[in-house]
Amino acid sequence: MKRLLVTVLLSGAIAAPAFASDISKGNVGVGYGFDNGGVLSVHGDFDISNMVDKQPVMARVGFDHYSLDYNFGGSYSWSYNVFYGGAYYDFNKVLKLDHRIHPFAGLGIGFGTTSCSGSSCAGAPSPTVGGLYYILGAQYDVTPKIAAELNFNGWGGLSLGANFKF
Repeated sequence: MKRLLVTVLLSGAIAAPAFASDISKGNVGVGYGFDNGGVLSVHGDFDISNMVDKQPVMARVGFDHYSLDYNFGGSYSWSYNVFYGGAYYDFNKVLKLDHRIHPFAGLGIGFGTTSCSGSSCAGAPSPTVGGLYYILGAQYDVTPKIAAELNFNGWGGLSLGANFKF
């Protein structure tokens, strides 16, 4: 419980400047990563360019969930919940690309919780989750309000998703 409280407080501290920025330049997204047996992801991106000398930087806060099953010496499953926050740089203008294509790269930090279910949980060593988060990918504006995203990130590996702008 203490770890969860610290995680929530740190996530809030990371996210607060992003929420204070112009919310009309943000989006919410969902994704699916193909690593770790399948990772479901929900995130929000917020424009923080006014905080970094008008550079094209977005803050991202999110939540990833995945589960791994084990069947040696008994059957059990570990469930992982990761809360993360960070920022990424949009290389569109630097690379002089079409206004709909947005390659990006970024870093952040994540904190997580794990839980075990199954017949052999008592003897299973508790895994850790969290640490440095990285992301590298591209977004393509399908419509003015929807962008498709392909990225490679720390917990989901190769991931596909969509972002909905507001």
